[in-house]
Amino acid sequence: MSDQTLDLTAIVPELRTRGLLPADTAGVFASGSMVRGWGNETSDVDVHVITGSLRESSIAETGHVSLEPNVLTYERVYVNGRRWDIEYWTQSQVDQLLAKVTWEAYNSPDSPWSTLSRTELGMLERLPYAAAADDGGWLSDVQQRLRDSAHRVILVGISLRESDGLVEDAAGQLAAGDVHSAVIAARLAFNHIVDALQAQEGQFGSLWPKWRARRMTLINSKVLTFETYWATETMANFDSGNPGAWVEDTIGLCRKISSELEV
Repeated sequence: MSDQTLDLTAIVPELRTRGLLPADTAGVFASGSMVRGWGNETSDVDVHVITGSLRESSIAETGHVSLEPNVLTYERVYVNGRRWDIEYWTQSQVDQLLAKVTWEAYNSPDSPWSTLSRTELGMLERLPYAAAADDGGWLSDVQQRLRDSAHRVILVGISLRESDGLVEDAAGQLAAGDVHSAVIAARLAFNHIVDALQAQEGQFGSLWPKWRARRMTLINSKVLTFETYWATETMANFDSGNPGAWVEDTIGLCRKISSELEV
């Protein structure tokens, strides 16, 4: 296994040299596999720049969020042969995002968290293990606000609801004799319940399933050991002659894990 890490001190100077560090920058941080020590020869560097106002992208690439303004801008550069993906957020956008996961928002009948876009969810999953590339003041404040919020409960709940719905689908499909669909639904349900379990333990990353096994090694779960996880993930006990048995076992495991989660 060839893990690589990132020299955080090189990020701000590199951005400044390339004209990619706006004058109103409030914070710069990195996230992703390179920060977590999971990088390899082809891993990208994920850089986030927080600004006072919306920055225009020289590559005309934007992403959409349920915030105001409703777009993000990006840059893509290569540094020593490695791709850097640079994502720009305004301070106001981040404040609006954090407002969706406060305890007040969580308890609100309007459920502001339900408007989270995929990109917003990605930011919420990356922030807890992000690493500052500047003095760290902005990032430290945001990470504390997350710890004081309903962030974890909301992310657990999102994955848990996905799993529970798919468990019911798998059970119904199996009862109707649609075994192929039941297998797929059960497998997807298991993926989501693992994401929920990992989020419960502070290992967020539902949008990055490729790191699910590595996240499992970081939690000490009595309800799902790594051995059981890996056997289910790889469908090691699947019998093509009796697929319904695997579906029933997986559904049962999902329900067991669900009953143990605190939401």
